[in-house]
Amino acid sequence: MRKFFCGVCLWLLACMLTGCETASQLDITQGYGVGLKLIHLSAGSGEGLERIGEFREVLREAEPLDKDPALFAYYPDFLVEIRTPEEEVCAVVDINGEFVDFYYAGQEDRLYRAGISAEDFLTLVHTS
Repeated sequence: MRKFFCGVCLWLLACMLTGCETASQLDITQGYGVGLKLIHLSAGSGEGLERIGEFREVLREAEPLDKDPALFAYYPDFLVEIRTPEEEVCAVVDINGEFVDFYYAGQEDRLYRAGISAEDFLTLVHTS
């Protein structure tokens, strides 16, 4: 009976860990719409969760731009989708020279500039 109980506990623990894995996810697609998926991360490890957090910070620490949204790139570079238990964020990102500009999907009337350089953002995207 004790072995059965331990087996059930292990199975429940494995189910709970699997649920944690999909609790936070990051998807980055090159381009907007049906583009090439560059990254799909689940927070199954501390490293994955840390990387998702880095992208969340890039979007959180952005400053609103006093720039006409009509001047946003016609073909944006990336679509960043972050899903966590607390929030879902979807941002359309354009590398604009040395800057990273974006808008939140569904809020195309307001542009933001990330506090990270374009070079650092691309390094973050392409880090494996």
